[in-house]
Formats: sequence, structure tokens, C-alpha cells
Amino acid sequence: MAEEIKPAEIVAVKDEQCEELLEAGQASSEEITFESFINNSSKGSLKLIEMHFWKGRSVTYYDEIQVNQQGRTLQRGTRSEGVKFGLVYTDGVDADAADARKFVVAIDSLTNKIYAETGPIGPIDWNVVEVKLGMAEDKVVYEDPILGGKVEGQMHHIMAFVTVYN
Repeated sequence: MAEEIKPAEIVAVKDEQCEELLEAGQASSEEITFESFINNSSKGSLKLIEMHFWKGRSVTYYDEIQVNQQGRTLQRGTRSEGVKFGLVYTDGVDADAADARKFVVAIDSLTNKIYAETGPIGPIDWNVVEVKLGMAEDKVVYEDPILGGKVEGQMHHIMAFVTVYN
């Protein structure tokens, strides 16, 4: 039986780097930090192959998330615009293999929406993803009928939780 992945305990921490930048006048108090937790419940490691930002920027990310591990990513944006971005992970050693799949997750912190899909490797049309994100809700479950992958996601204020299966 596979080990169940549980979300990490969330603990409020003071962002000392942000505090230092505020004191030095190099950052705005209008800036927010958004956290994304990506749980890998798949059979292989996940490799980041693409990031896309409509609004905001990346602070930290994981190039690779091992099986039964969790990656915590941070993004920053303005309070008025939020953070709006997408990540694409692939499973397996060879992203060009016939059975390789991609896991696409797009998040909009301002509207509290999350979109996800999984399927065969191929190019991402970020314009289409943005439209689908606009129609999304605060929770998503998507199963690929071809390769059998699954991705679940849920928004929780300034955090998103995503779990990937295959």
C-alpha cells in the first residue's frame, strides 16, 4: 500500500528578507507572498519544465520533486494584482518518451482560482490556459483518460495545495 501524503503543517513565519527590504525602502508594503505546495504521489520524480507568469514573479521553486515528497514554492506580487502564474511538471526520466505526461497547474491568487490538467507531453498555449483559469473555481480534479494521470488542487487564501498522481 502506498504511503499517504499529508500536507505539511502550515506555520506562520516572518519574512525577514522582505522586512529588511521594506526598512531600506526597496520593497512595498503592498507586496504579497503566495505559497504553493506540490505533493508528488506519482510513481516517479517530477521535473519542472516550464514556468509562466502573467502577474508577479517567482521567489523559490523546485526543479525536481521526488516521489512521496512535497515541494513548497513561493511567488510574490502586488496586493492589487496578486500573483497569476502557471507551472508545468513532467514525470519520468525521459520527457520525450511516448508515455511521458505533463502536469499543468495555473493559479490566480487575486480571484482565488486554480486550474489543472494532465496529458501527453506537448507545447503549452498559455493564452488557452489563462482563459480556462478564468473559468475555473477554487478547487480542481482532473484525470487524463489517455495516460491515466491525475492532478488535484485547492486554493486556500494565499496558498495552493496540489497533488499529482500517475
